[in-house]
Amino acid sequence: MSLNGKTGASMRLIAILCAVALAGCAASVDRIQTGDGRTGYNIECGGSAYSWAKCYKAATKACPTGYDVLSRDGSTTQTNYGPAVDRSMVVACK
Repeated sequence: MSLNGKTGASMRLIAILCAVALAGCAASVDRIQTGDGRTGYNIECGGSAYSWAKCYKAATKACPTGYDVLSRDGSTTQTNYGPAVDRSMVVACK
């Protein structure tokens, strides 16, 4: 079965939008070494549908024995498609 015409284009658009939405579900967590020699993580957790709780959940998963927040930064930029929300934080594991 092949998709033709407007129906096919609509289905492809829906599939692309779903893929983009799912890609924003997970926080990006990159391992680093902090200035004081501890293991740490740079966590990117943006998305207008999410909150800082997404970052803290990722930090807890990365550092199950606890962590110190070394920096936290967030910004919102208005676009034609709605707000683009960027959030990032750096944590050091205890």
